Amino acid sequence: AMNLARTVRPHGGRVASLEVDPLHVTLVRNMVEYAGLSEVVDVWTGYSYDSIPHLLKKYGPRSVDLVFMDQKGTRFHSDLALMEELNLLSDRAVILADNVLKPGAPLYIWHLAKGSYHHCTAISVREFLLQS
Repeated sequence: AMNLARTVRPHGGRVASLEVDPLHVTLVRNMVEYAGLSEVVDVWTGYSYDSIPHLLKKYGPRSVDLVFMDQKGTRFHSDLALMEELNLLSDRAVILADNVLKPGAPLYIWHLAKGSYHHCTAISVREFLLQS
């Protein structure tokens, strides 16, 4: 969240991080404050299906330019569908998700392939600190 915040701050952007674990929320908020980025980063507590509607209230429709999903892969397609339903994604939105090939997120990949998305690409990268 902090590297993204440093990148988007000069352009007036904001970062919203959704965290389900209150301990992670506390750690991230303190790290963001220490880094001097609290005016750019919002950390939301709760499950994505509960938190995503709050993004619409806070930022407005078509306000999301980048989505990075790193939660359970079985939720990717439903979270993306909710963002689409709420009209949160801008026309130029970039959607990234981790671990879609391994352990896999077939419903998410199908959603992207059958949706109105352009330039869908899956890239296999070696896991950090794990043997291949």
